Amino acid sequence: MKRLLFILFCLFSFTSLFSQSLTELEQAKLLKEQGEINAAIDMYKEFIKQNDKNIELYLYISDCYFLIGDDKEAEKYLKKAEKVSPNDYKIKVTLYFLYEQTNQSNKKEKLLKKLLSELKANNSDIIALGNEFIVRKHWAEAKMVFLKGRELIYDNTAYTWQLSNIFMQEGDYSNIAKEYFTQLENNPKTLKQIQTNISGLFANNQDISPVIEKEWTVYWKKNKNNPYFAQFGIWLYNQTKQYEKSFELAKLIDEKFENNVGTTMLSFGEDMLNSNNTDYALKSANYMLKKGKDSPFYQKSKTLSLTLTYKQFLSKFEKTEKDFISLETDFDNFFNEFSCSKEAFEVMLQRAEFLAFYRNKAQDAVDFLEQNINKGFSTNQRGEIKLLLAKIYNRYGDMWQASLYCSQVEQDCKNSYLADEAKLLKARFSYYNNEIEWALSQFKALRSSTTKLIANDAMSYSILIEENIDQDSSYNGVKLYAKAEREIEYNNLKLAETYLDSINSSYLYHPLFDDVLFLRAKISLYKNDFIKAKDYLNEILNKYPYELTADDALYMLSDIYINHLNEKALAKDILEKIILDYPNSIYVIEARKHLKKL
Repeated sequence: MKRLLFILFCLFSFTSLFSQSLTELEQAKLLKEQGEINAAIDMYKEFIKQNDKNIELYLYISDCYFLIGDDKEAEKYLKKAEKVSPNDYKIKVTLYFLYEQTNQSNKKEKLLKKLLSELKANNSDIIALGNEFIVRKHWAEAKMVFLKGRELIYDNTAYTWQLSNIFMQEGDYSNIAKEYFTQLENNPKTLKQIQTNISGLFANNQDISPVIEKEWTVYWKKNKNNPYFAQFGIWLYNQTKQYEKSFELAKLIDEKFENNVGTTMLSFGEDMLNSNNTDYALKSANYMLKKGKDSPFYQKSKTLSLTLTYKQFLSKFEKTEKDFISLETDFDNFFNEFSCSKEAFEVMLQRAEFLAFYRNKAQDAVDFLEQNINKGFSTNQRGEIKLLLAKIYNRYGDMWQASLYCSQVEQDCKNSYLADEAKLLKARFSYYNNEIEWALSQFKALRSSTTKLIANDAMSYSILIEENIDQDSSYNGVKLYAKAEREIEYNNLKLAETYLDSINSSYLYHPLFDDVLFLRAKISLYKNDFIKAKDYLNEILNKYPYELTADDALYMLSDIYINHLNEKALAKDILEKIILDYPNSIYVIEARKHLKKL
């Protein structure tokens, strides 16, 4: 018992001493910060007497002597620290830094030479010394360490990531590319990492792409039998929008490395589809379809081709009866050839959407989906089918069945974004059907959704309803506006415009007027009438610059100038206006990105 009490007493005493020492150390640091350097030095000297093995104390006191201009004492304490811990690179680099700051160039150069000559073929030592220089932003010295390290361990791919970071600080993009491509020559698995790193470089400075491309061309000539260099080339050309070169490289990979199977070409086509580059997506699909039915990617190629055909159909405002019949035949032929399986899931949804909203064959669409919903699809895929069924039923007036399908998705997909999407869809159905107050309560509840897009949509609808109540506290204007939105969603643009006309004709003024203009601009975009869309958006900016639609109008206008009217200078002015005049806008980050590209 006595022994136990003694141990506890010792532990308590040690803790008290440690706390006291720590408090005094903090006092010494405070004295130094307040300019009482000599007082801090006296305290550090006392600490060193008590614990002459503590390296940090030597560094602290050396720094104090440096601050009062006593370089010799600063150097003396660093050398004492070296004797205590001869392998500590932090001390050595601090000494180097002291020589540099005190203009002792001979000592500085001599120490650097010694550090490099004594460096051993030990990976941890090389990294430790290099990183000490990096911490102090001494890029040239760090570079010398890592290059020396490569020589010592006989590996010209070692320290690629450290050296590329140093080259980036120096703005030496040519050497960054050489580092990466040397790494790719020896370690093909680094392809994704290299693409990620170079993508980060492009985000900061798009002008460096010619430098990267030039170095890749040099390495590609030496590595014609390395498919990873070809894969990188496709990625690089896609980044720089040189799609014809990407396509030719995909063909080369297919013929030379993939035995005409087409894996890379199909991936290229899908990438083009996802980036809305329909021309090259179609080239890819046609190339794949020429391989015939024996190709392992035949169905995927047909899927890509039909998806593109549907996308082109949607983008046409003036659709002829021939267009409708041709697309319906394409869908029928596809499902005569292939079953409704997971591989055909997207085309299955497209066919049902086409029948319900473009061919007035809602019952055919419903029958098609309900007959196939249980054919091996995942829970989330069944959820997507049910949400489409809900839209179809709501479109044709069966609100009860639409809500039932939404409720099933909420229950079946609890842990998926689809659950919140189903709740949002139910709220929108109520909004479209003029149950405005109930819809508002649902939108408010969804503003805390974990899915950002759904939360933003719910917030937008909430604000729209709350900010646009009629003077008599009714929702008559909002009800007309909701009907217009509903008809746009279901592709009845003329009827939508009729409802918008009703708002303008029913009121001398209404807070919805700016929203009406914005919706008219959207309709004009659906019609590919970019000039009219531009005029509506400019009217918002002239008449309602302080309304919530103003930054939306600016962002849409910048997109029109960039992608449709080729007015880059005007787009630049618009993007700058978003950043300067609407700093709290959700578009600020995207505006900065587009501005950098411009």
